[in-house]
Amino acid sequence: MAELIADGVFSGGGIKGLAFAGALEGAAEAGYSRWHGLAGTSAGAITAMALAVGHDASSLRATLDAFDFGKIADYGSPIHLLGAARNLVLHDAVVEGDALTDWIRSLLDGAPLAGVTADLTFGELRRLREGAELIVIGSDIAHARMVEFPTDAGSYLEARTREPIVPDDFPVARAVRISASYPYFFPPVGGLLDSRTRNEAVFVDGGVASAMPLFVFDRRSPAHPTWGFHLHGGLTASESDVPHHPIGGIGWPVQMLEGILDTAMNALDSFEERRFAKRVVAIPTGGVSTLNFNLGDREKAYLYESGLTAARAFFASGPTGENSFGERPPAQAVGG
Repeated sequence: MAELIADGVFSGGGIKGLAFAGALEGAAEAGYSRWHGLAGTSAGAITAMALAVGHDASSLRATLDAFDFGKIADYGSPIHLLGAARNLVLHDAVVEGDALTDWIRSLLDGAPLAGVTADLTFGELRRLREGAELIVIGSDIAHARMVEFPTDAGSYLEARTREPIVPDDFPVARAVRISASYPYFFPPVGGLLDSRTRNEAVFVDGGVASAMPLFVFDRRSPAHPTWGFHLHGGLTASESDVPHHPIGGIGWPVQMLEGILDTAMNALDSFEERRFAKRVVAIPTGGVSTLNFNLGDREKAYLYESGLTAARAFFASGPTGENSFGERPPAQAVGG
């Protein structure tokens, strides 16, 4: 089978991002083993980064299977409730977040692509993978904006030095950590000032602005397709079976907050998925919780198989790759 080239965009979804390994295996079976542009939000940003530094479907699965994700929930106390309460005061989140940062950096340290280190910058990555592009989505809630790294990093200053940031010099791990900062669970990321207002930015999960930034690679006369990989609840590729989360009773404030976050992080992208279904691999994740970092082998296997099955069905359907401009890449670019 001829090797096909595509751009890949990966949604948020927390621990459910394990399903991407299966979906990438399904894409590879269809001929897509080379990724040009890569973009993602939260778990999708981690996946996009891993692919950008040389991981493929099999190595990504092996890496994810070998890691103890329970370590990411670093409450800092054997009594989680006490640790969470302390962290909410000290870190604006229920966990400390250091373990997530360390894991992201370890993925870079162990990258198959020669020359990659944990301190890799976007400029260095571009030089190592000539012609390729990595885009990471974050949300600056202090300024109510979506932030596209590395480009939008140029709109900020380092808080400590007041020096302008050069986008190519921005660390990949820092951007991915920003994108994966699920509100209230992982601490927001600071340390940057808006270059115009000089006010401090507060970065959280990119999903608050766009859980699946499918649009970032759209252009006129595309040379190759952009495939989106979207995680959602439910048991089938249709999002109509997503579980309902009622809001009411004594726990309504927490339920309301969860509902607001879920809507902010998924509603627009769910609409985009329906609009551009011909280029989105919709991956059902059943009842697996976004923040359940203690998955057993059965749940891990389920997520992998769900991604694999969804990707196989998607590529077997003969997708056209039509983008938001209503234009399609050449037929040979999508295996036609």
